[in-house]
Amino acid sequence: MKDKPMLFEKIQKDSLTARKERDRLKGSLLTTVLAQAKTAAIDEGRRDSVSDEDVLKVIRSFLKGVNENLSLVEQGKISADKKESFENEKNILESYLPTQMSAEEIRAAVQKSGAANVGLAMKYLKEHHDGQYDGKLASEIAKELIK
Repeated sequence: MKDKPMLFEKIQKDSLTARKERDRLKGSLLTTVLAQAKTAAIDEGRRDSVSDEDVLKVIRSFLKGVNENLSLVEQGKISADKKESFENEKNILESYLPTQMSAEEIRAAVQKSGAANVGLAMKYLKEHHDGQYDGKLASEIAKELIK
């Protein structure tokens, strides 16, 4: 059996700590993230190893749902008393994402890539900084720099 990736282990430890501290929201959320990541790995034929990529996909998927719920709260379609819970979930999930690059860092990376078109610049970013940038912002910067 391969070693578990660092992110998976970190979330396992944090989940255990949260349960010991009786933090139901965090414990439950992290346990669910771990289960979904294991399922994703099994679905891809990797029964014994969960990659950090599997975990990050699950976290991003959960974040998308939380952000949609927050949007529904703002629209008045979900009770406002759930807003705090959704914001707590969002903060927990975001704490496991890689640090996001600033606009200046994205600009420097696009310039460093020497790409002749936006597609090549985006490919460079994905290869060298995957998960560390906002795709929409990166695309706008690449379009601005590559004319």
